[in-house]
Amino acid sequence: MSFFNSSNEKSDLRARMKRKRVTLQSLYPRSGTQLSARFPAELLTRPGLAISGYVPIQSEIDPTALMEKLKSRGAQLCLPVVNGEKEPLIFRAWSPGDELDIGKFDVEEPLPTAKPMTPDIVLVPLLAFDKKGRRLGYGGGFYDRTLKALRAADPDLVAVGIGYAAQQIAKVPTDGGDQSLDWVLTETGAISITGKTP
Repeated sequence: MSFFNSSNEKSDLRARMKRKRVTLQSLYPRSGTQLSARFPAELLTRPGLAISGYVPIQSEIDPTALMEKLKSRGAQLCLPVVNGEKEPLIFRAWSPGDELDIGKFDVEEPLPTAKPMTPDIVLVPLLAFDKKGRRLGYGGGFYDRTLKALRAADPDLVAVGIGYAAQQIAKVPTDGGDQSLDWVLTETGAISITGKTP
């Protein structure tokens, strides 16, 4: 594992990839629909799998069409909830059309009354990824802490990065707390990193 010591350089990469993603969003307006056609069948190994999606912010690909398809295939859906600034995310049940609440950091979340869930598959938004499954996020560490905790409890957990194919870069800088992805799903197809299935 390589260590990336310059926070300024990493911040610059984030800024560049945010700008690039805005451009990609305008170039590929149907990317959310394309995701739903490219989700790998081998990840739907059994009915009733719990799958966490996300409510898109900024220029993230909207996974709603994918989540609707997964629900139609028997998956139980949930969304992440910020539990504390330095805590792993928690998850609550959600279905398309359910009412959402505005949580911490102004991110939409399921209502506090929604059933707590533990996902088998986590769909993870990103700014960049590489062929080894390394992911660049926003820098808050929420998904890294969450994936670490979930994997400690369930080694079969599958993390699927969601992004545009053009968000792939040669090498994502990492540090000791970063968690890698098992798959990456883009508008052009699915990339298997570890081949893991739930």
